[in-house]
Amino acid sequence: MKKMTLLVIIALALIGYNSNAQKKFTTYDNTYAKKTYDIQLSTEDNGKYTLYIDALSLDNLHEKGGLMVDEKRHQGFIDALNEAKLKYQDWVKTAKENDVKELDKEIPVKSKVAGYFLYGSDWQFQFLVNLGFDFKIFEKDGATQYLLIVRSGKMQSSSNQFMDMDGVVLVFTSDNEIQDFINLISLQKIKDFQNKPKADDLFK
Repeated sequence: MKKMTLLVIIALALIGYNSNAQKKFTTYDNTYAKKTYDIQLSTEDNGKYTLYIDALSLDNLHEKGGLMVDEKRHQGFIDALNEAKLKYQDWVKTAKENDVKELDKEIPVKSKVAGYFLYGSDWQFQFLVNLGFDFKIFEKDGATQYLLIVRSGKMQSSSNQFMDMDGVVLVFTSDNEIQDFINLISLQKIKDFQNKPKADDLFK
């Protein structure tokens, strides 16, 4: 029990350290929700990094949350998005050819990340989140919508089992939106950001 408590303390200390180093990396548009979300990046001197991707909350009480993707899980996350994009393209084509107007189907793609959410005034973290990928078709205002939804599922605080939230989602309405998001969080974009000179270094 003491060992587990120590591990939690260490993990929280590391997260606290990383959160101090977070910088705004970029933003992305969720056209379905008509909102723009921030993506922040924390980096360490040894080159390790973590993306903090704010996402659409499914919880009316806890409206802020997102996905944490560190350098170890980054490529797996990108690969899962690319695989889901290919399946999305295939299923959209099939739906249009067969005039399918309503569908909710899981895409057989898996990815592991971490998650966070604001509970009251404190940030809570879940260190392992098994993402789910769904394909959804429905009609709205006379137009057929085709969505790729990336779900965190319900999240629970690693430090307090009684603190939880209903989860967050990434929602894409086209394959172009999926690709734009993948491009935004590419390793090259992260390296370019890390190598960008600090403002103080420009004025000597």
